[in-house]
Parts: sequence; C-alpha cells; structure tokens
Amino acid sequence: MKMKIKKNNISNEDNLLPLVNIIFLLLIFFMLAGVIAKQKEMYGVDLASVVIDEYTDKEENILFIKSDGKIIFNDIEVTIDSLEEKMNVVKEKEIIIAADKNVTSGMLNKVLLKLNKNNINNVTLLTNEK
Repeated sequence: MKMKIKKNNISNEDNLLPLVNIIFLLLIFFMLAGVIAKQKEMYGVDLASVVIDEYTDKEENILFIKSDGKIIFNDIEVTIDSLEEKMNVVKEKEIIIAADKNVTSGMLNKVLLKLNKNNINNVTLLTNEK
C-alpha cells in the first residue's frame, strides 16, 4: 500500500509581516532622532516669536540672555562687566543673541553697547518662528 506524503506549502506572506514592522519602527526612530539632534541647549531661555523667512545653522558665537539677567556666552556664564573682555577674544565680528522674551530692553541695550565697543557690528537676534 502506497501512502502519499503531503508536502506542506509554506506561505511567504507570514514571514514578510515582521520585516515590514521592523522597517517602519526604524523609520520612526530615525525621524525622531533627526529632530532631536537639531535642537540646541537653550539654558532655559524662552525666545520671543516672529516670522522668519530663512535661517542657516552654522557654528557661530552665541550669547544667551536669560530672564533673570544671567548671560551665557559660548557655553560659559559671564557677567555684563566681564562680557567686554570675552568679546576681545572673538575673531569673527559676528554674534547671535538669544534673549528671553521677558528680558528688558535696557538689559539688551547694555549688551549691545558692550558689543558695539568691541566693533561687533553683525548681530543676529534669535527668535521663535510664529
């Protein structure tokens, strides 16, 4: 008596589903990692809002002015009096200022006067896009 051996046909559709899931998870991971990498440390500065046409991200001198009056220049906390000494070391006469939206115009004016004394004429005020 001959018995027929049935061969099980394995469907490849079941093996494809986990691969698709992994690909989508990797896509989501890299999309989130790219967004997180672009954000810079803001030292608790809450920026004012304005409409910006175009912004280029390049390594420059950045001056943070916090709402309590503390000043951070290139990741180092400085006072308003020692700011002028730090500006003497700056080779490029360009600077970006990220001032908290609650900073008074008097405080901002003091910083701008210190920059003007050191012939730093190209000043960019960083704001949030609205």
